[in-house]
Amino acid sequence: MKKILLVLSVLSFMACENEDVASEAIDDVAFIEAETLEEFDCVGQQVESLPSIEDARTMIVGTWQLKGMITMMPTEEVPNIKIEFKEDGGVFVTNAGESVFTNAYSINDNVSEDGYRSIVITTDEFGTDLNDNNFIKGTIRICEDELMIDNGIAFDAPGYLLRKI
Repeated sequence: MKKILLVLSVLSFMACENEDVASEAIDDVAFIEAETLEEFDCVGQQVESLPSIEDARTMIVGTWQLKGMITMMPTEEVPNIKIEFKEDGGVFVTNAGESVFTNAYSINDNVSEDGYRSIVITTDEFGTDLNDNNFIKGTIRICEDELMIDNGIAFDAPGYLLRKI
């Protein structure tokens, strides 16, 4: 009986070690396979029914993985970008496991003159923040596990599709 327990313990430690190595390897990869907009059911349905601003602020907290981009040319791979939104308003962006952008973010309601409501995300820009990895600006659509950041798709700027991890 002791031998069986010993073997099971050793195997479980080995399994944990392999998971850590595998997750580290995924973080180090420069690109991952892309998903399409059609695979993002929830954000696709939010054109007419956005969540409340309070719900959006709650749902965004956590770590998100870039899974797709809306651009003029279809993409089969996307950069291995992860974004962590903190409850205290901090945002941290990593690319292939390396920190590339850190700042503060805010989420606010925006109602146009014709009554169209959108949710806007911005980062604090201290005058000369020209970091290419500061794409956390524009309108968003958000669900519990799906997020779209629209930098201006209507004007040929990119849109970013993310999943909560």
